[in-house]
Amino acid sequence: MGCSDSGDRAATVEGAAEANFAAATWGGAGQPPAQMVQNQAMSGQAQQPPVQQRQVAQLPPGVYRMQLAKMIDPNGFKQPMVAATAMIPVGWQANGGVVWQTGGMCGNGYTFDWRATSPDGAMVANVFPGMSWTWTNFSAGVSGTGCPTLQITSVQQYLQHLVRQSRPGARILDFRPRPDIQQSFKQLERVDAMPMGEMRTWVEAGEVLIGYNERGRELRESAAAVVIFFSSRMQGARPGETMDALTAQALPGFAFRAPDGQLDFKLAETIRTSIKLAPEWEKRINAHNNKIAQTNITEARKRAKITAQTYDEIRQMQQDSWEYRQKVQDRSAREFSETIRDVETYDDPMSPTGQIQLSSQYDSAYRLNDGTYVLTDDPSFNPYAVFGQDATKLEPTP
Repeated sequence: MGCSDSGDRAATVEGAAEANFAAATWGGAGQPPAQMVQNQAMSGQAQQPPVQQRQVAQLPPGVYRMQLAKMIDPNGFKQPMVAATAMIPVGWQANGGVVWQTGGMCGNGYTFDWRATSPDGAMVANVFPGMSWTWTNFSAGVSGTGCPTLQITSVQQYLQHLVRQSRPGARILDFRPRPDIQQSFKQLERVDAMPMGEMRTWVEAGEVLIGYNERGRELRESAAAVVIFFSSRMQGARPGETMDALTAQALPGFAFRAPDGQLDFKLAETIRTSIKLAPEWEKRINAHNNKIAQTNITEARKRAKITAQTYDEIRQMQQDSWEYRQKVQDRSAREFSETIRDVETYDDPMSPTGQIQLSSQYDSAYRLNDGTYVLTDDPSFNPYAVFGQDATKLEPTP
C-alpha cells in the first residue's frame, strides 16, 4: 500500500520473503528464516558497517555480547523507578519505558513505549504501546468505556490496523500465528453459558512482516502482538437475530526492524525474551490494577442501574463481561512479562540476587569482568581471546 518497488527483481525478493517467513519457526531454536539470508544475497545491499559498529559486527558468528538496559517509569509511584529490564547488545542505546495516560476508562491508564537502537541507527528493537477497543452490531453499544469503536475481531486485523496507522504505505509481506506466545494465555480462555446466550474469552497471538522505504533505504520489520478478546452474544428480538458485543485488549507488543537483508530474527528473539518486569514496580502496578478494576466495576454497576428496562438483559450480559474483563486487567502487567519469557536461569554470584535470567536459545553464557554477558552456541568459544578480559562461564540453576 502506498510505496511499491519497481521491476521483476523487487517482486521476486518480496515473493521469497513471504514464502520463507511463513515457513520459519521461531520456536525451533529461533533460527532466522531463509528470507534474511536470501534477501541479503539477492539485494546486494550488504554494506561495511561504520567504525562505531565494527567492534560488535566483528564478533564470531553466533556470539552476542549483551548488557542490561532499563525501562523507566518516569512518574513511578511518588518517584521515578525502574519498571522493567532487557538485555541489548553492547553499544546500543535504550530510551523510554512506561507511559501514563489520562482520560476515559479505556485500559488501566498506562502502557509501554521503549526502544533500543544500534550505534548506526540501522536496527531498532521496540516495545510498542498496547490499546483497547470495543464493537457491537446493535445500537445499544457498550457505552461509557472511553475506548474507540473498531470492528477488529482477530490479531491479524489488529496488526494490519497497526501497520496502517504507524507505517503508512508499508507493504505487508506476510502474517503468521504465534502459538508459542498464545500458549502462555490459555488459562484465560473460557466460555460461560447465559440464559439467552453466552460470554466468551479467547486469546490470539500473531506476527506480521512488513517492508517499507525510509529516507531512501529499504527496511524490513517484524511486529508481534497478543490480543485478549471478550465477547457476549445473545439472541435478538426477532427469530435468528443475534446481538454481539466485543471488547478487546492488545497488550504491549514487540517489533524489530533493520535494513533489507539484515533483519536478525535470532537477535530479535534474544532481546524480546530477555524483558523482565522489576519486582517492586510489578508489585505496585498490580495493586494499581486492582484498584482500577474495582473502580471500573463500581462505575459500570451504577450505569446499569439507570439503564432503560428494555435493555436490562443486554446490559446484564455486558456487565458480567465487563466485570470479568476487569479481573483479567489486573494481571496485564504479569501477562506482558510472561508473554515474552523464554529464558534460562543461571547462577551468577556477582548478581544482587545470585542469579541472572538470559535467553534460552544459546548453549553457553558467560559473565565478563566488566559486567556484560556473552551468549554463544560455540562450544570452543574463548572470551579472553575475543574481548581481552577474563570471564566466568555461567551454569544453569538446578
